[in-house]
Amino acid sequence: MTLVASALLHLDPAGMREFLTRFVQIPSVYLPDTAGANESAAATLVADVLSEWGLNPTVWEVQPGRPNIVAELRGSHGDGPILLMEGHTDVVTPGNLANWTYPPFGATVVGDRMYGRGTADMKSGVAAMLYAVRALQLAGSPFAGTIRLLIPVDEEGLMIGIKDIVARGYATGAAAAIICEPEEHEVCTAQKGALRLKLHSIGRVAHGAMPDEGVNALTPLIRLLNPILDLQAELRATHGEHPLLGKIYISPTVLRAPIGGDASQVNVLPDSADVYLDIRTIPGVNHQHIVTTIQGYIDVLCQKHPSYQVQLTIIDDRPSTEIPTSHPLVQALRAAHQTVYGVVPPYGGVPGSTDGTIITRDSGVPVVVYGPGHKRIPHQPDEFVDLSEVDNAARVYIHAILQFLSSNV
Repeated sequence: MTLVASALLHLDPAGMREFLTRFVQIPSVYLPDTAGANESAAATLVADVLSEWGLNPTVWEVQPGRPNIVAELRGSHGDGPILLMEGHTDVVTPGNLANWTYPPFGATVVGDRMYGRGTADMKSGVAAMLYAVRALQLAGSPFAGTIRLLIPVDEEGLMIGIKDIVARGYATGAAAAIICEPEEHEVCTAQKGALRLKLHSIGRVAHGAMPDEGVNALTPLIRLLNPILDLQAELRATHGEHPLLGKIYISPTVLRAPIGGDASQVNVLPDSADVYLDIRTIPGVNHQHIVTTIQGYIDVLCQKHPSYQVQLTIIDDRPSTEIPTSHPLVQALRAAHQTVYGVVPPYGGVPGSTDGTIITRDSGVPVVVYGPGHKRIPHQPDEFVDLSEVDNAARVYIHAILQFLSSNV
């Protein structure tokens, strides 16, 4: 019997589905002003399972009620590379419950499909990676090297979980990483960068009928938006479209005034205002160039209008990532998918931003994104995953891990 066949015999689809049901039924939405609305219960479930398997997870809170988890399985064939596998425990809010056919935290199964918030993004990916590693463990860990599981909080927020994991050195020296996000049978070798900026304007209150007596905090922001939107066109002209990721986007997502204090009044100039920019980039785009350019717009405007005060703040800066298709992990995943499904998977790009951007940015580890679930269903009502796809993802992981970490497959 081959090593792959032995590991596949130890895969427990029934146990994996039972775990996934319990996992989805935990509403691991982080709401800072709501007691108990965090990832604690979900992380406890994962840590308990890893402990039952003897994998001795390391668990610590990044913030109260928000535990990170790291565990690893060492191969029995000696030293070798470290392969990271990553998946987060948090999910986004279900939103308006009236838009759901099934309870968002019911883990309702209809045919082969499980419905619920987090089924695709990304509790099924976490389940598949855990049970793939368990199967390898039961098969005697027949590989050289180490599989290290990274299970952080807050991927849907500012990614404080993975930032803390990487800062503690858990990605240092790793050869590569599989991010187990839903990608609909694509082996995703690229993902967009995300640069989030805040422009804050300070003015002076005055009556709307006498605007010269004050400074309207909204006006400089409105004037800045035109050149900022023109910058999107300039960047597209310079960098074109990425074959897997498409276009660069600069999207103003929030414009509000005044900030704090009394409620806005139609006849009062606001003394403060904010605009938020969500900028999505492709490989080759220099984020610092974008920041410097926008700061230049601000400086020119404020020199022309000395009463304007505008401050730029970088909220988050996640670069785009790209791994060569020739990389051994990419080829291992592609071959594994072909073995399990009988077809060669396409290469793909991640339109959003995963924890993998932080792993690459802060540790230099190349990442591939591959996992069960449709790539455009996350965050929507009636989010779902096909259970047979979860089973197959675990099988793909087993094949790919053994090819990447062992010369004896």
